[in-house]
Amino acid sequence: MKRSARQTAANPGTIARRPGKRCLSRQTVFAVFCATLLAAYAAALFSLATFFAQDSAPPPQAVIDWVRANAIPLKTVEAGNGFEDMRPLGKTIGDARIVALGEATHGTREFFQLKHRMVEYLATELGFSVFAIEANMPEAYRVNDFIENGTGDPKKLLKGMYFWTWDTQEVLDMILWMRKFNQSGRGHIRFAGFDMQSPEVPLANVRSFVVRYDVAEQEVFRKAQESVAALRKSDTGQPGFGVVTATFPVEAAAGKHITYSGYIRTEGITKGYAGLWWRVDGEPGKVLAFDNMQDRGAKGTTPWTRYEISLDVPLEAKNINFGVLHPGNGTAWFDSLRVEIDGKPYTDSSAFDFDFESAAPRGFITHGAGYEIGLDKEVAQNGSQSLRIKFVRKPVKPSESEIRNFEAAARQLVEQLQERRPTLLERAGEKETDWAVQNARLIEQFVEVKAGKKTRDECMAENVEWIAAHSSGAKLVLWAHNGHIAYRSGYGAAGNQHKNDIPQPMGWYLHRMFGKELVNFGFAFNEGSFRAFEMGKGLHESTVGPAPTGSLDRALADAKIPILALDLRRVPAQGPVAEFFRGSHASRSIGAMYSSSVAKFLWNMTPACDSYDALLFVEKTTAARGN
Repeated sequence: MKRSARQTAANPGTIARRPGKRCLSRQTVFAVFCATLLAAYAAALFSLATFFAQDSAPPPQAVIDWVRANAIPLKTVEAGNGFEDMRPLGKTIGDARIVALGEATHGTREFFQLKHRMVEYLATELGFSVFAIEANMPEAYRVNDFIENGTGDPKKLLKGMYFWTWDTQEVLDMILWMRKFNQSGRGHIRFAGFDMQSPEVPLANVRSFVVRYDVAEQEVFRKAQESVAALRKSDTGQPGFGVVTATFPVEAAAGKHITYSGYIRTEGITKGYAGLWWRVDGEPGKVLAFDNMQDRGAKGTTPWTRYEISLDVPLEAKNINFGVLHPGNGTAWFDSLRVEIDGKPYTDSSAFDFDFESAAPRGFITHGAGYEIGLDKEVAQNGSQSLRIKFVRKPVKPSESEIRNFEAAARQLVEQLQERRPTLLERAGEKETDWAVQNARLIEQFVEVKAGKKTRDECMAENVEWIAAHSSGAKLVLWAHNGHIAYRSGYGAAGNQHKNDIPQPMGWYLHRMFGKELVNFGFAFNEGSFRAFEMGKGLHESTVGPAPTGSLDRALADAKIPILALDLRRVPAQGPVAEFFRGSHASRSIGAMYSSSVAKFLWNMTPACDSYDALLFVEKTTAARGN
C-alpha cells in the first residue's frame, strides 16, 4: 500500500541557497572545505617544522615600551559604544579605499565583534559603503537583499553561505546592524562576497541568462558545465551531489502560488537526504523564493512517500528552476512529479515528462559528480520506470589534455559573452550583462583553480577588484582570515615574492592592484577559546594558554593593554624595535581546523611588518557562538 505524507513547506521568499551543495550534510560539505585548508597547512609545515611554540628569549624591554607608547587602546570589542577611542585609527586608515580585516582563527567571538565594530566605525565615520566577506560571491550577494530590502530570513541566508565559520551570532548581529544602519539615514552599506569555491549557483545564473535572452552560447555553456562536473568528480576524491534541473515557464507561474510534489523512495541514505527543490530568481543576484527540503528530506530506507513544496512566485520573477536532488549516500528514486498553479494542475506534457516514462528525462538536465543518474525500469511508483540517483563515488583524475579542454570550455563561455556584449546590453542592460559575465568568470576561476593554473587567493583578489570596479568609487571593507589578507605568505623564504615559486595570499595581489589605497589589519591574541573543526570530533570549542615568550603575540600581551590597535608603519627604521617587528616571531594562525596534536605547527613565522600595515590585538578570547 502506498503511504502519503504531506511535508510542511518552508516560508516562501527565504534563503538564497543553491540546490544540492548547501544541502549536503555539514560534515560532508565541511570535509571538502577542510581538505582545501589541509593542503595549505601541509605546505606551511616545512618552514614551521623547527618551531614548537616553546618559550624562547623575550624581546628587549624597548619593544614592550614602544608598543605601550604607540598602541591605540580600545575600550571594548562590541559595537554600539561610540567612536571616541577609535578615532585615532583614522590616521592609520588615512585615504585608503580598501580596509582588509583579518582574523587569527575562524571561530573567535571577540575577533568577529571587533570587526563588526570596525565596520560600524568605517561606515559611520569614514563613509565606507561596501562590505565583502570570504564567502562565495553569488550566495553572499543574497544576504545583501535582506540588508537593503528586508527580503528573506537572515539566519537562513547565513547558512546559505555554506560554512559554519560565518554562521554565528556575531555575524548575524552585524547583518542586523547593517539593515538598521541603512534604514537610519546615517549612511548606506552593501554586503558582498569574493570567493569562488562553489560553481553551482554561477552555473545556474549563467544558464538562466543564456536561456532568457536567447543568445547562442547554450552549447558553449553545456561544455563549461560538463567541465565543472568532470572536475568535481576528481576533486580530491570527494563526491559532489546528484541533481536534476529543469526551467519552468515564468509566465505560467509569476504572481501565483505553486505546489510542487512528487514521490520519493530511498535505500541506505545514512548521510544527507533526497528531496525536491524549487527556486525563483529576480534581478541578478536576487533569489525571490527557494526551498530544497534540506530540513525534511527523505532519509534511511523508505517506501514510496509523497513530498511537497508550497510557495508563492512573486510577480517580479525572471527565472524559475526546479527539480530533484540527492546530496547524500545510498540511492534515491523519484517518480510522479506534479506542479499545481493556484490549485490547478500544470499539464504541458510536451515540456516535461514528470513521470519519467520517456527514453530520457525530458525537460531535465542531470548533473551527478560522484553519482549515477538515470532511468530505472525495475522500480516505479506509477507506470513502468522512475528516475534513480545513486551514490557511486568514482573520482577520476583527468589527463593534461582533458584539463586543457576544461579550461578552454570555461574560457570560451566568458569570451562569447564578452564578444556579444553590445547585443546583450540592448537586451538585458549593463547591470544584468556584467553580472552574467562575472558569474561566467567565477566558473572559469573554479576550473582554473581545480586545474592548478591559478590559486584561490589570486581569484579572490580578482573578484575584489571586480567589486571595486562596479561600486562607483565606493570604499570597501574586506573580511577574511589573516592568511588571506596578508601581504606575504606565511611560509617560504623571506623576500621570495614570485607567485610561481610560492603561492601568495590575496593581500599580495591586492597590494599590487591598489597600492596605498589598501590598508590591512592582522589580528592576534594571547590566550583563550575558539571554535574549530577537528577530524573525528567535529566542530567544538578549543582553548589555548598564554602565547610563548618570544612570540609576537606574547610581546603584544606584555604591553598589558587588553585590546589595542598598532600601526606597524610607525616601527622605527633601525634599532631593537625594528629588529623585532621585522624579524620572524611566531603569531598564532588557526583556520577552521585545530587539534592539540598539530597546535605546534599552527603559527605564522612571517615578519609582522612584511605582512600587515597594522595589528588588532585581544588579550583573551572566547568561542564564537553558532546560530
